[in-house]
Amino acid sequence: MQITHTIATLVTVLLSLITYPSLALDITGTVQTSKGVPLPFVRVRSSGIGAAAFSHTVFSTADGVFAARNIDFDPTSLDIDFFRIGWEVKERHSELDGDTLRLSVTMQPLSNVAGQVPASAWLQGSPEDLGYQMTNLHCANCHQLGAERVRNFSHSLGSHSDPDRAEAWITRAAEDLAGTGNTIDGPSDESLRGNHLQEGWDALVQYMRWVTMRLGEDNELRWGLEEGSPFYEALLQPQTSLFSPRDMEIIIPYLAKNFPTNFDSYEGYDDIERLGNYGVTAATEITEYALPTFGWTREIAVVPGSDEIWFLETDKHRLGSLNPNSGAVTWYPVPMEGPQGPHTMNSDAQGNVWVALEDSFYIGRLNTQSKEWRLYPPPEGTLFGVTHDFAFNSDRHVEADSKGRIWITDLGKNELWGLDIQSGDIETFRMPMVSGESTFHSLLYGAAIDTKNDRIWWAQLFGVAGSFNAEEDIAERIIPYQRGEGPRRLAIEDSILWVPLFGTSELSKIDTTTGLEIARYRIPDRGGSPYGITLDKKRNAIWAATCNSDRIYRFDIDQETWTHYPLPRREAYIRVIEVDPENGDIWTTYSSLPVGERDATTWGTTNANNMIVRLRPGD
Repeated sequence: MQITHTIATLVTVLLSLITYPSLALDITGTVQTSKGVPLPFVRVRSSGIGAAAFSHTVFSTADGVFAARNIDFDPTSLDIDFFRIGWEVKERHSELDGDTLRLSVTMQPLSNVAGQVPASAWLQGSPEDLGYQMTNLHCANCHQLGAERVRNFSHSLGSHSDPDRAEAWITRAAEDLAGTGNTIDGPSDESLRGNHLQEGWDALVQYMRWVTMRLGEDNELRWGLEEGSPFYEALLQPQTSLFSPRDMEIIIPYLAKNFPTNFDSYEGYDDIERLGNYGVTAATEITEYALPTFGWTREIAVVPGSDEIWFLETDKHRLGSLNPNSGAVTWYPVPMEGPQGPHTMNSDAQGNVWVALEDSFYIGRLNTQSKEWRLYPPPEGTLFGVTHDFAFNSDRHVEADSKGRIWITDLGKNELWGLDIQSGDIETFRMPMVSGESTFHSLLYGAAIDTKNDRIWWAQLFGVAGSFNAEEDIAERIIPYQRGEGPRRLAIEDSILWVPLFGTSELSKIDTTTGLEIARYRIPDRGGSPYGITLDKKRNAIWAATCNSDRIYRFDIDQETWTHYPLPRREAYIRVIEVDPENGDIWTTYSSLPVGERDATTWGTTNANNMIVRLRPGD
């Protein structure tokens, strides 16, 4: 049988002719241009119901050929879409032959790609500008700067008066960042520019000082804060908040000048020129697993000895495990009363999951075999802190130093904590700061451990990186970074420390024997903002989790080259990547804010922001 479809017509009509309830299909075909030239790098995404996964993605090759094997969605629900920036479907033909569905797709150039480009495309100006770097460094920390919600609202500002515009930004921030995800519709005038827009952004920033202390649909206070406490009041003050006047005097004028209010048109965008070379092959596969609870699933872990993928939901105060074969999820609530805020997780070589509880300042360890918890209290007298990132080794495993201590950053106080695993005792050490910074605003973030030399490496998002001698308990080396560069989550191997620079979208290579930078590599998408990086020993590569690009970047260490793997979903904000050392699978999770359901008419599913993702690179 043969049926012809045009533009975005789905194969549902064809497959509804099947009378039996389910069928594992092979989906194969070709993609070509209107001139009959094979078109590579087209994302072919299948989705439906009745399977463990939510979607399955493959890509067309240089010959325009693609193949997806054993697709087991309910055939009557099957939806297949084709996507590449700068192209749209003109026509397609479908033919079902037994358990094989063959598709022949023709695509035509699309000049206006406003609905296709990643969020990184929208901030104008030069990536070399301090304003560009600082704006990405600050404004892509929780959600994409160019997210659709932000674009829609910015578009509505054009016809507002100054007071209404400021009030509108305040209301928008309250709804978006506090977790409701609602949007405000407004007029679409393009006249707003310059100082008027700056006033609106200024009002927004002041309100963000309030709302960033809250999380989730219930708008709970984070970090153990109580309204009216000295720490709460201090974080509302500009000088001691996340959004300091020193930074805002650069960022607000830059946003006013370089963030548009009209998003209807975008032409002249070349995907390879702007984003770099594709890494996908005929064997590349991406699988999305939708989680049912709409929580903030910001972290993920591959655990030795476990066949499941472990993750956490910060706002729901629990860990979970996903069975990739069945899609089943098992929950493990943190066994303490009150808000816990599981934030960061890493495994160790023994099959434990370590988790930082940023709301109670505790550190948790869950044995994934026995399912037993051990909870380590913070140092006595701790009134405020934000337990954050564990120092892990080249395998991304938490490992103890020569004194039996594991290490974690306290983002709230610019401290390294050394936890004695046996006794539970914690020693704290304050790290150096850049002149003019505060202990909270410096944001002591990522960490890594060099167990051979008993050294902890650390990085401040608004400062520098450095090392701590765990044998002598002293900070010993400083790696200087310029304002706006933003060193974040680290990776380490032998004598090399890898540092992602969030503000400038670069990868910094440090010789750990000298503490000197020996090379720097620019990610092709200069607004991509790498939140974290992961060493892949199997491939001798670095994987970069970018926030603004809707894709994963790969840096091949030997060739010193970048390639990228487009993710199946818009606003694919990712913070962490795990590599399965056994089979080489890459795992990540969408983790944008605000928390909660998404509009299915826009995103295809209400679960669009609550998914675990597996990439099989196909190399």
